[in-house]
Amino acid sequence: MYHRVSTKEQHLDRGIIELKEYVKKNDLKNTEFYLDKFSGKGYDRPEYNKLKKKIKTGDTLIVTEIDRFGRDKNEILKELNYYKDQEIQVQILEIPTTLMNMDNLDGNMVKLMIDTINNMLIELYATFAQAEMEKRKKRQAEGIAAKKARGEWDDYGRPRVMAIERFLSLIHISEPTRH
Repeated sequence: MYHRVSTKEQHLDRGIIELKEYVKKNDLKNTEFYLDKFSGKGYDRPEYNKLKKKIKTGDTLIVTEIDRFGRDKNEILKELNYYKDQEIQVQILEIPTTLMNMDNLDGNMVKLMIDTINNMLIELYATFAQAEMEKRKKRQAEGIAAKKARGEWDDYGRPRVMAIERFLSLIHISEPTRH
């Protein structure tokens, strides 16, 4: 089981609840949770790396949503191909066809069709995940540009804990001369 949020301020609760409900509903045993508070841009994440080292052929990796797995379409597909090559099934709760047990399906043609449907849906959802990330970056850049244009750039970022003058007086240094 893997779930991720992008920042330390965000909560993992929603994903954990969804994964636990799936475990209970499907009476799954020996489940381990790997949870990261890390950006989805790349795959150098502490818990994800632990998961990837531990998971083995025949195991199943369950994630809630494709964008919790990653944000870059090509990287998502590369990772999913890695698991496919290792014969590790990846189930994505938001894509119900990935939850199907292929062993119970009769005939290679049915398996091929389901596999094709899964690949198309995963590609589509991965594209949406990347597009959302790109939209957010664009909006952020536009907001910063608008703030600069309004002349409000000085208050951008995290607020100061105290005024610079107060800080300098506490450490007994006079304020530097400004040119």
